[in-house]
Amino acid sequence: MMKLVKLADICWEGLTLQHVSRNEIVFPYLLFILMTLLFELFLAVLLVVTSVLIYMYDYPFNTDFFICAGILVLMSFLSIAIFLTLVRRKGVAEKSEYLSY
Repeated sequence: MMKLVKLADICWEGLTLQHVSRNEIVFPYLLFILMTLLFELFLAVLLVVTSVLIYMYDYPFNTDFFICAGILVLMSFLSIAIFLTLVRRKGVAEKSEYLSY
């Protein structure tokens, strides 16, 4: 069981770039996470529109629909947690060379 906990800790350290301090790496990764959040927002809107259409036409909901909705919620929570951890830990709000003109 401890090996599984250690593996989860190592994965979280990798996802949140705990051992990386260079802004040349952190800033593009932060932009990637933001694009991931935008894509997940698009998928959430698509899920809501699909559920409204399914409800309007009295089509029965499928098990796959609920599984995909659950996976989307879990992915969104993970992306938001990674984004907030990166912003808090790395101080990305500081001036970066990518933001200078």
